[in-house]
Amino acid sequence: QRWGFTHMIDIVIPTFKRLNSQITLSNIPESLLENVTLVVQPQEESEANKIHQKIYVVSDDNIGFANTIKDITYEFAVNRKCNFWIMDDDLYFMENIPDGKKLKKEPLTDQSFHDMITETEKWLSEGLVHGAMGTTWNNPLGKYPFIENSRIMTNKFYNGDELSKIWNEIDWTGCCGAEDFYVNLQLLTKGKPNKVWYKYVAAPSDTNTEGGCSEYRDVEYHNRSMKNLQSKFPNFVVLKEKIQKSGPWKNKPKLSATISWKKAYHSSQINTLEGFME
Repeated sequence: QRWGFTHMIDIVIPTFKRLNSQITLSNIPESLLENVTLVVQPQEESEANKIHQKIYVVSDDNIGFANTIKDITYEFAVNRKCNFWIMDDDLYFMENIPDGKKLKKEPLTDQSFHDMITETEKWLSEGLVHGAMGTTWNNPLGKYPFIENSRIMTNKFYNGDELSKIWNEIDWTGCCGAEDFYVNLQLLTKGKPNKVWYKYVAAPSDTNTEGGCSEYRDVEYHNRSMKNLQSKFPNFVVLKEKIQKSGPWKNKPKLSATISWKKAYHSSQINTLEGFME
């Protein structure tokens, strides 16, 4: 079945050392696969060409996630000026369906996936610059069908035309390890609100499975990136330390951030006298 899109949003999946376990790619409806680009490093280009027809190769090998996102946003926003949705390579897609006062999760059908794309495209056509699907890590109650100015993780969509106008003002690589939070906070404080779906949600695989960012992320790297984020946005980021009870970082202290997303956006809406006098 063909959906009637002239130029649909591009789905962009950066992947590293996981070419043979493409979870996100395998969960995208077949009718939309021609709109999917796999993003790889030069070292995996020839292998990637064997599993998917549309490949984008980043500038160099082993550049890390932040530089990968910088390359992708430059290509799709600045060069192509198209709407695009960057997704981690290990996502399952779910839909929250109202059931009395509760919400029940069901796998996203092809039709619902199509509806999500159509509704997201409408947001972008109205000038929204960035947003995402919420994740199954968060309780969707009170957030259905979507919320504004919230946390973005595992996936994010952009209005390429609008993003291209401020691309140079964004520090894409200044907070490696917390780059999604950092870019989101920069956009919010520049007065660019976001919308995060909870009607449609992404179910990520376990954090730190082999490949991807786990190739270089350990708990010290994670904690450093959280401190770095807090130093860049001290008004909106509060850190808490907790000893991990399980997983690869068991018995180690891990920092988690509580981030005031709405306050960050609100700060952009207040024109104070000091702001004009600076």
